[in-house]
Amino acid sequence: MIRLGVAGLGWLGESLLRDVPRVAGLDVVAVQDVLAERARDVAARFGVPWSGERYAGLLQVDEVDAVVICTPNGLHAGQAQAALRAGKDVLVQKPLAVSSSDAQATVKLALEARRLLFVDYTYRFVPTIRVFRETCPPLSEVRSARAAFHNIYGPGAEKQWFFDAAMAGGGALIDLGVHLLDLGLWLLGPQAVSLESAELSEPRPVEHAARLALRLDSVPFEVAVSWNAPLPATDIVFELETQRGILRWENVDGSFFHFRTLRDGTVLADHETTLREDTLRAFVEAMAGRCPPPVDTRVYALLDQAYGRA
Repeated sequence: MIRLGVAGLGWLGESLLRDVPRVAGLDVVAVQDVLAERARDVAARFGVPWSGERYAGLLQVDEVDAVVICTPNGLHAGQAQAALRAGKDVLVQKPLAVSSSDAQATVKLALEARRLLFVDYTYRFVPTIRVFRETCPPLSEVRSARAAFHNIYGPGAEKQWFFDAAMAGGGALIDLGVHLLDLGLWLLGPQAVSLESAELSEPRPVEHAARLALRLDSVPFEVAVSWNAPLPATDIVFELETQRGILRWENVDGSFFHFRTLRDGTVLADHETTLREDTLRAFVEAMAGRCPPPVDTRVYALLDQAYGRA
């Protein structure tokens, strides 16, 4: 049994707590939030024995094997590093960090501490993307790649940290684009990655839309993201034009939970998911084999370049 301590009890933290009972081998033994009343309320509703408002207190709970970090972006790297130093394994929400240097330092520390660092790149773990990866040809047979995440919603008023550049690390690009950049590198495995251009909307530095042009080896890769997109429904897609035709992964009817993989219009896989359940199952598998999904820190170097931080 893997005993979890969950840090951050907003919408994401609670969503994860609701899915824990669906996954064998997990038990939540501690929860923490900077709002002490929220921590106590969540602990009472989910039957969790320990709650507190200090992150350091969570790390001192001996019963916690792994810390699940669901806090604002700017806290991820520091909290992950503190947990690793405390001898805990870590499941951290994306992005791992808001800078390439912090991402690299966190990955390095996990290796040195011999602890497991699992970054929740949610879409890696859905069954339909696994079918996509199994069907995906080598990069040498890909003519072009395109990815988009246009969300018809944006961060709500209750998520003010999203509009704090230091805490968020950026806007729609780091929020949504980090998924697409990760998928591009993970699915296609390029040796060389380059950013050719980056267009970020106003207001800066918390942009509501962005468009990147990249090269994966010699293959052009376009990434487009937006919040509050002027579309009838949210659009999520990863598409390859290959020598064998078009391979496409997409959401269905604007859903955040229903995806399918198609080859030249023929459906290869179609699956509806809670997302968090897929992540938690993958985490249990990684813990059992002590083999976390690889973290390609080039994603964060690309984000630094796009935001002019490099």
